[in-house]
Amino acid sequence: MSRHFVSVSLVVCLVAMMSGIAPANWMETFNTGSYDLPTWQFYCYPDMTKTFAQTITAGSGGNYYLALDEPTSVGVGGSAFGAAIASNEVFQDVRIGAVVNIGGDSSRAVHGLAARADYFISPGAPYTPAPGFIAKTTYVMLIGWNNGPTNVGIEIQKVVTMQNIQRQDYEAAVPGVLNQRSFYAELDVVGSGPVYITGSLYEYKGGPLVARTPTMVDTAGNDPWEDPGKNDAVFPAGVSAIFAMNEDEEPVGYHISFDDVSSLSDGPAAVGLGPADGASGVSLGGQTLTWVEPAYATSRVLWFGKAGSMSRFTPAGTSFDTGVLEAGKTYQWRVDMVGPSGIVEGRTQSFSTTDSIPFEDFETYTDDRSLRLVWDPNTVPGQPMDPNSANSLDAGTAGHGTKSMKMDVMNREAPYFRQYTRTLNPAQDWTANGIKALSLSFRGKSDNAEQPIFVKLIDAEGHVGMAALPAYASQTTSWSPWTIDLSTIGSQGVNLAAVAKIGVGVGGSTSSGQGEDDIDTVWVDDLRFYQARCFNTAGLGLYSDANGDCRVDLEDFATLASEWLNNGLSVTP
Repeated sequence: MSRHFVSVSLVVCLVAMMSGIAPANWMETFNTGSYDLPTWQFYCYPDMTKTFAQTITAGSGGNYYLALDEPTSVGVGGSAFGAAIASNEVFQDVRIGAVVNIGGDSSRAVHGLAARADYFISPGAPYTPAPGFIAKTTYVMLIGWNNGPTNVGIEIQKVVTMQNIQRQDYEAAVPGVLNQRSFYAELDVVGSGPVYITGSLYEYKGGPLVARTPTMVDTAGNDPWEDPGKNDAVFPAGVSAIFAMNEDEEPVGYHISFDDVSSLSDGPAAVGLGPADGASGVSLGGQTLTWVEPAYATSRVLWFGKAGSMSRFTPAGTSFDTGVLEAGKTYQWRVDMVGPSGIVEGRTQSFSTTDSIPFEDFETYTDDRSLRLVWDPNTVPGQPMDPNSANSLDAGTAGHGTKSMKMDVMNREAPYFRQYTRTLNPAQDWTANGIKALSLSFRGKSDNAEQPIFVKLIDAEGHVGMAALPAYASQTTSWSPWTIDLSTIGSQGVNLAAVAKIGVGVGGSTSSGQGEDDIDTVWVDDLRFYQARCFNTAGLGLYSDANGDCRVDLEDFATLASEWLNNGLSVTP
């Protein structure tokens, strides 16, 4: 939307019209055809023609709403901005909500919500070019459209002396084309430094979310989205307001309506949720969920679990350790605030986990020497490297990325195998994070001798275990995956919780039968760990696996029960 407030050159700072901070709430419905609150105040800028009007208007079905009107063009002195303030009560953490009706010729006129507003009424020259309302500092949410109701959007701004001081927009588009109608808008402002500002638009109060801006985080320093040298400080507190705005001469003025307006100190949800909504590739080793709570919160309820199957938790503070996560899954979570007025439901966010844990992809090595410093080519420790059986970095052949480890092998003579070993210091726990398998990619050459490819593990106590492929695997000419069940190596006496060395090699216990000058080549790449995966080799029926965990159990029944009789059928969207 990129809306901007009217331009005002402020010469002298006048006394701001604010009282002390009070943990109060106010709500206005206009339901009786009059004001519920006797403290409403109306101001505009510039206030020259005295044509800015405020009217409680009867709508359909006996409903009443507040209309803010300016019939005079700003080009001949009409107001560009009209504000309505229900109370001079000052809020810090606050949720401002209102029904907004997007209609009429609104291609230049917008609805607005303002939080933490510090304002004054200017008499005009020499203080300001014209008399009227001046917002010294405030956070605002704008709701309107550009070039027709197919382009409805919302935007949040940091405003100083009626001017947006941002160099980066925080906005969100409203999907669809049938947007000339009413919505419910909410502006949440939470925190004292940093301050978190979020704008949301719903189909109706308590209804489905239509659009939400990214959360703007305002710190005491010059933020990346903030114009330099304008006003780096956060706005600590102020009054709440609604407003109408049209800065253009054509179309003339504005007609903006509001209903069910509220300002709630115990209304905002938790903010600053991490990891970020939609985060991907999250580690399997457990994630710490974090959030920032509004001042009113006395406790919280956390909902967390795989998508569609969240469970209830009651953490003691503003963080929660998820424990080990399942690979390749989407998780959802939400934090509900508990306060004096009850529970304020938070925003549901999601993140997805990585499908595996990388161990070695050979991308970080720059040459053969750097590779061999990690992957020792000496099959027999202490003996010189056999030039006919060396490992090297191949930047032209890879199963993943751009590099792989090339293993040249000559196994005519004892010990009949070649092994390239990586030492792990300290020893690693290969049972952590639910690890069950080690996978790698390999390829060979069709003219290789038949000899097995193997992986060998040695634990901190020197116990050795091995897994091997059939001898013909070395003749595979395309990259192929190999998944090793680590329990098969553990059953050979290797402590998988303390793996000290891993060796990858080619050969066995007898001569390969290679010719005198015949050097075979095998490449390996992309070593990574996996949890148990849903291969379903038995071909079991899993049609009732509602939560996608490859099991049919009570969790699936709970998911089914929670959605029983839900009906999403409709004739139109």
